Amino acid sequence: MPEWSDNAIVADVVKFAERDAVVTFLTQSHGRHNGLCKGAFSKRLSGVVQVGNLVQIHWNARLEEHLGTVRVEPANAFCAAVLNDPDRLTALSCLCAMCSLLPERENVGDFFQKTVEQLALLPYDGWAERYARWEVELLKVLGFGLDLSVCAATGTTRNLAYVSPKSGRAVSRDAGAPWRDRLLELPAFLTDTDAAAQSVDEIKKALKLTGFFLENHVLKTIDCTIPAVRGRLIERLSRRETVDMQVL
Repeated sequence: MPEWSDNAIVADVVKFAERDAVVTFLTQSHGRHNGLCKGAFSKRLSGVVQVGNLVQIHWNARLEEHLGTVRVEPANAFCAAVLNDPDRLTALSCLCAMCSLLPERENVGDFFQKTVEQLALLPYDGWAERYARWEVELLKVLGFGLDLSVCAATGTTRNLAYVSPKSGRAVSRDAGAPWRDRLLELPAFLTDTDAAAQSVDEIKKALKLTGFFLENHVLKTIDCTIPAVRGRLIERLSRRETVDMQVL
Protein backbone atom coordinates (compact mmCIF):
# COMPACT_ATOMS: atom_id res chain seq x y z
CA MET A 1 0.00 0.00 0.00
CA PRO A 2 1.62 3.30 -1.11
CA GLU A 3 2.07 5.97 1.56
CA TRP A 4 4.26 8.97 2.23
CA SER A 5 4.60 12.08 4.41
CA ASP A 6 5.41 15.58 3.17
CA ASN A 7 5.18 19.30 3.82
CA ALA A 8 2.33 20.91 1.91
CA ILE A 9 0.35 24.08 1.22
CA VAL A 10 -3.43 23.79 1.28
CA ALA A 11 -4.40 24.94 -2.22
CA ASP A 12 -8.10 24.07 -2.41
CA VAL A 13 -10.80 22.54 -0.19
CA VAL A 14 -13.98 20.97 -1.59
CA LYS A 15 -16.58 19.71 0.86
CA PHE A 16 -17.34 16.00 0.68
CA ALA A 17 -20.19 14.59 2.77
CA GLU A 18 -20.93 16.40 6.03
CA ARG A 19 -17.52 16.93 7.63
CA ASP A 20 -14.99 15.60 5.12
CA ALA A 21 -13.27 17.32 2.20
CA VAL A 22 -11.28 16.56 -0.91
CA VAL A 23 -8.22 18.74 -0.42
CA THR A 24 -5.72 19.82 -3.05
CA PHE A 25 -2.18 20.35 -1.77
CA LEU A 26 0.99 21.73 -3.28
CA THR A 27 3.55 19.42 -1.70
CA GLN A 28 7.29 19.75 -1.34
CA SER A 29 8.21 16.46 -3.02
CA HIS A 30 5.04 15.13 -4.67
CA GLY A 31 3.79 18.16 -6.62
CA ARG A 32 0.10 19.03 -6.74
CA HIS A 33 -1.70 16.19 -5.01
CA ASN A 34 -5.26 15.51 -3.85
CA GLY A 35 -6.48 13.51 -0.88
CA LEU A 36 -9.62 12.86 1.13
CA CYS A 37 -9.29 14.54 4.51
CA LYS A 38 -11.74 13.06 7.00
CA GLY A 39 -13.04 15.52 9.55
CA ALA A 40 -11.74 18.54 7.62
CA PHE A 41 -14.70 20.58 8.89
CA SER A 42 -14.49 19.26 12.44
CA LYS A 43 -13.67 21.55 15.33
CA ARG A 44 -10.12 20.20 15.50
CA LEU A 45 -9.25 20.64 11.82
CA SER A 46 -11.47 23.44 10.50
CA GLY A 47 -8.87 26.10 11.31
CA VAL A 48 -6.03 23.98 9.95
CA VAL A 49 -7.44 22.91 6.57
CA GLN A 50 -7.67 26.47 5.27
CA VAL A 51 -6.44 27.61 1.87
CA GLY A 52 -2.95 29.08 2.20
CA ASN A 53 -1.93 27.27 5.36
CA LEU A 54 1.28 25.28 5.58
CA VAL A 55 0.69 21.78 6.94
CA GLN A 56 2.32 18.39 7.31
CA ILE A 57 0.44 15.56 5.66
CA HIS A 58 0.51 11.79 5.59
CA TRP A 59 -1.09 10.26 2.48
CA ASN A 60 -1.96 6.64 1.84
CA ALA A 61 -4.09 4.64 -0.59
CA ARG A 62 -4.68 1.06 -1.64
CA LEU A 63 -3.26 1.81 -5.10
CA GLU A 64 -0.99 4.64 -6.27
CA GLU A 65 -3.56 5.99 -8.75
CA HIS A 66 -6.34 6.24 -6.12
CA LEU A 67 -7.40 9.50 -4.48
CA GLY A 68 -6.26 8.22 -1.10
CA THR A 69 -6.81 9.61 2.36
CA VAL A 70 -4.67 12.17 4.10
CA ARG A 71 -3.98 13.07 7.72
CA VAL A 72 -3.17 16.72 8.33
CA GLU A 73 -1.15 18.41 11.06
CA PRO A 74 -0.68 22.21 11.37
CA ALA A 75 2.66 23.86 10.58
CA ASN A 76 2.03 27.56 9.90
CA ALA A 77 -1.31 29.40 9.67
CA PHE A 78 -0.44 31.87 6.90
CA CYS A 79 -4.13 32.48 6.25
CA ALA A 80 -4.73 33.91 9.73
CA ALA A 81 -1.99 36.52 9.24
CA VAL A 82 -3.87 38.26 6.38
CA LEU A 83 -7.45 37.45 7.32
CA ASN A 84 -8.32 41.09 8.03
CA ASP A 85 -6.71 42.49 4.86
CA PRO A 86 -8.94 41.89 1.80
CA ASP A 87 -6.18 42.69 -0.71
CA ARG A 88 -3.59 40.38 0.80
CA LEU A 89 -6.22 37.70 1.41
CA THR A 90 -7.13 37.86 -2.29
CA ALA A 91 -3.44 37.53 -3.16
CA LEU A 92 -3.20 34.45 -0.92
CA SER A 93 -6.24 32.91 -2.61
CA CYS A 94 -4.77 33.73 -6.02
CA LEU A 95 -1.41 32.13 -5.22
CA CYS A 96 -3.13 28.91 -4.20
CA ALA A 97 -5.63 28.91 -7.06
CA MET A 98 -2.92 29.42 -9.66
CA CYS A 99 -1.27 26.23 -8.39
CA SER A 100 -4.14 24.40 -10.11
CA LEU A 101 -2.23 25.00 -13.37
CA LEU A 102 0.64 22.81 -12.18
CA PRO A 103 0.84 19.21 -13.37
CA GLU A 104 -0.65 16.71 -10.94
CA ARG A 105 1.73 14.52 -8.92
CA GLU A 106 4.89 15.90 -10.52
CA ASN A 107 7.67 17.27 -8.33
CA VAL A 108 8.05 21.01 -8.96
CA GLY A 109 11.46 21.35 -7.34
CA ASP A 110 12.19 24.53 -5.41
CA PHE A 111 8.98 26.19 -6.63
CA PHE A 112 7.28 24.84 -3.51
CA GLN A 113 9.71 26.73 -1.27
CA LYS A 114 9.32 29.90 -3.34
CA THR A 115 5.55 29.67 -2.85
CA VAL A 116 5.97 29.20 0.89
CA GLU A 117 8.12 32.33 0.96
CA GLN A 118 5.41 34.28 -0.87
CA LEU A 119 2.82 33.23 1.70
CA ALA A 120 5.12 34.02 4.63
CA LEU A 121 5.88 37.52 3.31
CA LEU A 122 2.31 38.50 2.39
CA PRO A 123 1.80 40.58 5.57
CA TYR A 124 4.81 42.75 4.67
CA ASP A 125 5.49 45.55 2.18
CA GLY A 126 6.17 44.58 -1.43
CA TRP A 127 3.64 41.73 -1.52
CA ALA A 128 2.11 42.67 -4.92
CA GLU A 129 5.51 43.07 -6.54
CA ARG A 130 6.62 39.70 -5.18
CA TYR A 131 3.43 38.10 -6.50
CA ALA A 132 4.23 39.35 -10.02
CA ARG A 133 7.72 37.85 -9.78
CA TRP A 134 6.17 34.58 -8.57
CA GLU A 135 4.05 34.37 -11.73
CA VAL A 136 7.26 34.58 -13.79
CA GLU A 137 8.53 31.58 -11.80
CA LEU A 138 5.22 29.80 -12.37
CA LEU A 139 5.61 30.21 -16.13
CA LYS A 140 9.05 28.64 -15.89
CA VAL A 141 7.71 25.60 -14.03
CA LEU A 142 4.92 25.28 -16.60
CA GLY A 143 7.49 25.05 -19.40
CA PHE A 144 7.50 28.60 -20.76
CA GLY A 145 10.28 30.46 -19.02
CA LEU A 146 10.72 34.08 -20.04
CA ASP A 147 14.21 35.29 -20.93
CA LEU A 148 14.33 38.79 -19.48
CA SER A 149 18.09 39.05 -19.07
CA VAL A 150 19.31 40.11 -22.52
CA CYS A 151 17.97 41.71 -25.70
CA ALA A 152 17.07 39.08 -28.27
CA ALA A 153 18.02 41.42 -31.14
CA THR A 154 21.29 43.03 -29.99
CA GLY A 155 22.55 41.03 -27.01
CA THR A 156 22.63 44.08 -24.76
CA THR A 157 21.51 43.86 -21.15
CA ARG A 158 20.69 47.56 -20.84
CA ASN A 159 17.41 49.45 -21.38
CA LEU A 160 15.31 46.32 -21.76
CA ALA A 161 11.79 47.62 -22.31
CA TYR A 162 9.79 45.04 -24.27
CA VAL A 163 9.14 41.31 -24.58
CA SER A 164 8.47 39.43 -27.79
CA PRO A 165 4.99 37.87 -27.66
CA LYS A 166 6.25 34.91 -29.70
CA SER A 167 9.52 33.98 -28.02
CA GLY A 168 9.14 35.44 -24.53
CA ARG A 169 12.55 37.12 -24.90
CA ALA A 170 13.38 40.67 -23.88
CA VAL A 171 14.01 43.45 -26.41
CA SER A 172 15.81 46.73 -25.72
CA ARG A 173 14.04 50.05 -26.10
CA ASP A 174 16.05 51.10 -29.16
CA ALA A 175 15.85 47.74 -30.93
CA GLY A 176 12.14 47.41 -30.26
CA ALA A 177 11.13 50.97 -31.13
CA PRO A 178 10.03 50.21 -34.74
CA TRP A 179 7.78 47.36 -33.52
CA ARG A 180 6.75 48.66 -30.12
CA ASP A 181 3.04 48.38 -30.97
CA ARG A 182 3.49 44.63 -31.47
CA LEU A 183 5.61 44.03 -28.36
CA LEU A 184 4.66 43.63 -24.72
CA GLU A 185 5.84 46.16 -22.16
CA LEU A 186 8.51 44.94 -19.74
CA PRO A 187 8.42 46.64 -16.31
CA ALA A 188 11.95 47.45 -15.16
CA PHE A 189 11.61 45.67 -11.80
CA LEU A 190 11.26 42.29 -13.53
CA THR A 191 14.74 42.58 -15.06
CA ASP A 192 16.54 43.25 -11.77
CA THR A 193 15.91 41.24 -8.60
CA ASP A 194 17.18 44.17 -6.52
CA ALA A 195 14.89 46.72 -8.17
CA ALA A 196 11.54 47.78 -6.75
CA ALA A 197 8.35 48.51 -8.64
CA GLN A 198 7.77 52.24 -8.80
CA SER A 199 3.99 52.21 -9.10
CA VAL A 200 0.87 50.09 -9.06
CA ASP A 201 0.75 50.57 -12.83
CA GLU A 202 4.11 48.80 -13.17
CA ILE A 203 2.79 45.80 -11.29
CA LYS A 204 -0.33 45.70 -13.45
CA LYS A 205 1.89 45.75 -16.56
CA ALA A 206 3.86 42.84 -15.13
CA LEU A 207 0.65 40.86 -14.58
CA LYS A 208 -0.52 41.74 -18.08
CA LEU A 209 2.78 40.34 -19.38
CA THR A 210 2.58 37.05 -17.46
CA GLY A 211 -1.15 36.80 -18.17
CA PHE A 212 -0.49 36.99 -21.91
CA PHE A 213 1.84 34.00 -21.85
CA LEU A 214 -0.44 32.06 -19.53
CA GLU A 215 -3.37 32.58 -21.89
CA ASN A 216 -1.60 32.19 -25.22
CA HIS A 217 1.04 29.58 -24.52
CA VAL A 218 0.47 27.63 -21.30
CA LEU A 219 -3.29 27.11 -21.57
CA LYS A 220 -2.91 25.78 -25.10
CA THR A 221 -1.03 22.79 -23.70
CA ILE A 222 -3.11 22.02 -20.61
CA ASP A 223 -6.86 21.61 -20.21
CA CYS A 224 -7.76 24.34 -17.72
CA THR A 225 -8.51 28.04 -17.38
CA ILE A 226 -6.93 30.85 -15.40
CA PRO A 227 -8.68 31.03 -12.00
CA ALA A 228 -11.17 33.90 -11.73
CA VAL A 229 -9.56 35.12 -8.50
CA ARG A 230 -6.60 36.39 -10.54
CA GLY A 231 -8.92 38.88 -12.23
CA ARG A 232 -10.26 39.95 -8.84
CA LEU A 233 -6.70 40.55 -7.61
CA ILE A 234 -5.97 42.80 -10.59
CA GLU A 235 -9.24 44.69 -9.97
CA ARG A 236 -8.19 45.28 -6.36
CA LEU A 237 -4.81 46.58 -7.49
CA SER A 238 -6.55 48.91 -9.93
CA ARG A 239 -8.37 50.55 -7.02
CA ARG A 240 -5.18 51.28 -5.12
CA GLU A 241 -3.03 54.37 -5.57
CA THR A 242 -0.07 52.83 -3.72
CA VAL A 243 0.63 49.24 -2.82
CA ASP A 244 3.46 49.05 -0.28
CA MET A 245 6.28 49.11 -2.80
CA GLN A 246 9.21 48.59 -0.46
CA VAL A 247 11.17 45.41 -0.97
CA LEU A 248 12.31 43.58 2.17
